[in-house]
Amino acid sequence: MRLEAKAASTPAVAVFSRNHREYLDAAVKADPERPITFRAQRVWRAARAAVETYGPRKIYFVPIPGNKLVEYQALLEKVVLYPAQLDADTVNQLLANCLEKTSDEGLWEQYGEVVRTLYVISHCQKLASPFPQTALRKLSDGEPIAENYVRAYVVCYEHEI
Repeated sequence: MRLEAKAASTPAVAVFSRNHREYLDAAVKADPERPITFRAQRVWRAARAAVETYGPRKIYFVPIPGNKLVEYQALLEKVVLYPAQLDADTVNQLLANCLEKTSDEGLWEQYGEVVRTLYVISHCQKLASPFPQTALRKLSDGEPIAENYVRAYVVCYEHEI
């Protein structure tokens, strides 16, 4: 079964990602209801399938720089793929929800990069009890996320407390 199909058929699916600590701290300080848009180079197909099927999903973050501990959790509200192919109004509405520090980044054209995913979070919180990323199990094979895993994101099962 393809990962997208598996994500769309697994209610307890979540997402693991990384982001800069300063951006995560700013998201924590924001109104919890406020949608905040982040950018990613990778295409988050399986994450989009999960959100479209089940609605908002938990998203766990290891901060950059960080020590491989999941320190933040939020709700992943929306995942938009290939935003450069969308009409300008839609893209501008999504980018209007970026943090002040990243509001002028556009779709990273000025950096010679390509944003392939815009993802919108809310209710970001710093966890009282951070846990190792190895405590999360990948949806693809049920194995823990490796300690040396450094890619942008992985679809996983919700963390069991």
